[in-house]
Amino acid sequence: MAFPAIPSRVVCPRCKQPFIVQLRTIIDVGQEPELKERFLAGEVNRAQCPHCGSNGLLSTPLLYHDPAKELLIAFVPPEMGLPAEEQERLIGSLVNTVMNSLPPEGRKAYFLHPKTALTLEGLYDAILEADGISKEALEAQRALIRLIDDLVAALEDEVTFEKLVSENRERLDYAFFLTLSEFIEMEAQRGSRESAEKLEALRDRLLERVSPTATPAQQATTFDEFIEMLQKARGGPTWSQTIALNLPRLDYAFFQTLTARIEEAERQGDAEKAKALSALRESILAEIDAQRNRLREAEDEASLLIMELLEAEDLPAAVRAHREEIDEIFFIVLSRLYGRASARNDTRRMEQFERLSRVAQEVLEEDLPPAMRLIGRLLRADYPGETGKILEEHRGLLNDEFLKLFDAYAAQYAKAGDAALSQKLQDLRGQIVAKMTIQRA
Repeated sequence: MAFPAIPSRVVCPRCKQPFIVQLRTIIDVGQEPELKERFLAGEVNRAQCPHCGSNGLLSTPLLYHDPAKELLIAFVPPEMGLPAEEQERLIGSLVNTVMNSLPPEGRKAYFLHPKTALTLEGLYDAILEADGISKEALEAQRALIRLIDDLVAALEDEVTFEKLVSENRERLDYAFFLTLSEFIEMEAQRGSRESAEKLEALRDRLLERVSPTATPAQQATTFDEFIEMLQKARGGPTWSQTIALNLPRLDYAFFQTLTARIEEAERQGDAEKAKALSALRESILAEIDAQRNRLREAEDEASLLIMELLEAEDLPAAVRAHREEIDEIFFIVLSRLYGRASARNDTRRMEQFERLSRVAQEVLEEDLPPAMRLIGRLLRADYPGETGKILEEHRGLLNDEFLKLFDAYAAQYAKAGDAALSQKLQDLRGQIVAKMTIQRA
């Protein structure tokens, strides 16, 4: 069973506006293999404010599960400030959720001893090391990222910038520019235009001083292998996935170099090689266009679905009928429409979009464990009337385990800086404790 993202309310730290994000606490790559690449690329639990455009990773407890490698790693952000005992309870709850979703034969011994990561970076390392990537290779990549950060910081300081370029000229090779291009594409996809423009400015400045052309030794381990991989995948069942996963690498610099290779093959009279590389170039361009068209079509379909749902007489029933179509793109488009309605002060539309978002979240939460589903309902309900009624209906779930889980989520939401939400969380906790006290009496 796949574990869906939990629709959660966050407050933008820049503009202080609330919005809904899709938050994952369980990443099971056995059920959803595509999540692994997205998680390692920093795309899971990343929120972008539909009001001001700022974005960043959300701090949340995580359980990573790869059954093929018998890998189970838990991470509780240290900034949540949870005592060790509460962390163990939270991790235990997540582990039990995964284990209970499996048939008896799938509940193996490694579930009894999950690994823990102290930092998100440590979690990434553990996943990559299980894939056979050495610590040395990871540190080399981090050193490359630190160099990019230093160069971006020195863009306005000509003396420091020139010194950094001079001291690190040997490191400014093809692999460096490949990494830099990946960052530019990633930031552009996330909507961080300002960050992407800084990285583009860095690339332009560096290209004036050094050449990204790889040495023959580097070509054999970077560009040529990349080309060979694309040629093997071309026309096969994994072609679209290969292009999607490597899209950050397929930038202007890549096509410029590929064109140079085609021209070189033509000059040397190797017509077969030139033809093969030309065909590869056309296939890549066609697939990129196709994927962009599919994204636009998905956004258009989401817009049409929103319009259809808003006209439904029975909204919950209509949402359930279209449950498989309600995904991340649906909520992105819905948030975008809400933002436009807010900018126009169209309160009627805002209320419609808000109700649709709430109902869609409730329908998606129907597959979540009961305790998590109850917390989601409480956060959306009005205090104290509606929350009191909901708690009364779910007295059987109110125990110390539930309270610990609620406290963990409350600590996460409280850090968003929303005073009203923090107060509601405190009030809710008091209401939960009161119900538990009455129940025990």
